[in-house]
Amino acid sequence: MTSLAIRLSELDDGQLEEFVEVWVERRESKYTQVERIGGPNDKARDVIGFYTADRHEGDWDLFQCKRKTLGSKLGRNEALLELGKMFHHHTQGAYTTLPVNFTFVSPRGIVGPLMDLLNNPTTLKAALLADWDTACKAKITAGKETPLTAELRAAITGYDFSKVTGLTAPLIVKDEHAKPALVQILKEMPGHAPQGQAPDIIEYGETEYLGQLRVVYGEAAGTDFTDNAAVLADATYGDQLRDQRTRYFEAEAFKRFHRDNTDKSLVVQFQNDVYHGVIDVHRQTTDTLLDRLGNVMKHAAGLNAAIAGRVARIPVVQGICHHLANDRRLKWTK
Repeated sequence: MTSLAIRLSELDDGQLEEFVEVWVERRESKYTQVERIGGPNDKARDVIGFYTADRHEGDWDLFQCKRKTLGSKLGRNEALLELGKMFHHHTQGAYTTLPVNFTFVSPRGIVGPLMDLLNNPTTLKAALLADWDTACKAKITAGKETPLTAELRAAITGYDFSKVTGLTAPLIVKDEHAKPALVQILKEMPGHAPQGQAPDIIEYGETEYLGQLRVVYGEAAGTDFTDNAAVLADATYGDQLRDQRTRYFEAEAFKRFHRDNTDKSLVVQFQNDVYHGVIDVHRQTTDTLLDRLGNVMKHAAGLNAAIAGRVARIPVVQGICHHLANDRRLKWTK
C-alpha cells in the first residue's frame, strides 16, 4: 500500500483528475453521471458526481484535486481559497445548488492546521468568514477583488461544512473501490479472479449456448435431446455438458471480477482476443459438430490470453467461447 500511495502522489494534474474520475465512478453508485472538468475556467470543479439528471440544479458532489509539489501538503489558506471560489461561482450562477459533499483530494497530504479545521466543521466555516479578505478577496478573480458580500456570507453561513472532507493517498489506495483506477492509471496488477461454479439450476442466461450444445450432443448421440436435463442424464454426454457449464461460469466470474476491478473496456478486448484466437480453428471443416467443439476447446486451452497483465486460467478461456456462442459470434451449430 505504501508504494501505491507514493505512486499516486507522483501523478501529474491530468492523471490525478483521471484517477479520481475512474475511482469515483466505481465508488459511488448513487451518481447518474461522473464528469471531469478540471482545467482553465473550471469554476472550482475538477471532478463532479451528479445524483440526478437535474445536474447542477439538483444534488451533486465535488472532488477538488490538489496536486502539490514534492514534499509539500495542502495548506490552510489554499483550501479556504478553493472553498471561496466555490461559493463565488455559485453566487454568480455557475451552479444553482451547492455540492452536497466537497472533498479535497490531496495525495501528498494535508497540513495540520487545515486538518484541524476539517475535523471541526464549525471552525472551518468561521475561518472562511474571518479570513476572507486575506485568503480569498484578491485571489478568486485575476485583477479584480471579490469582497465578502451579504450574498456570499449567507451562502457560507447556510452551508453544512461537515460535508467538507479531505483524502490523502494512503486513505485512497486502501479504498476497495480504488482498484479499477489503480489498475487503469497506475498499471497495478489486479488480483486473481475467483473461480466460478455452475449452479444446480440452469439460469436464463445459459439458454442460447446450451440450446446449441444440445444440438451438438444430439447429433453425436444420434437422437434429439428435448431439454438440458436429458443431456445431463445421458451416460456419455452428461459429464461433458457439466464441464461446459463449469467453464461458462468460470468465464462469468472472471468477467464480473474484471468489470469491477479493471477498465471495463479490457473485458471486451479480452473476449475479442479469445474470439480471434479460436475462430480459425472453429471455421475448419470437421466430420461432426462435436469434433469442432472439441477442437475449439483444445485450442482455447493453449491460448495465452491475458487481461491487465494477468493470464487467464484454461477453463476461463474455454468458457469465453460459450459466452461468444451466447452472442452468436461463435456458433456451435451449423
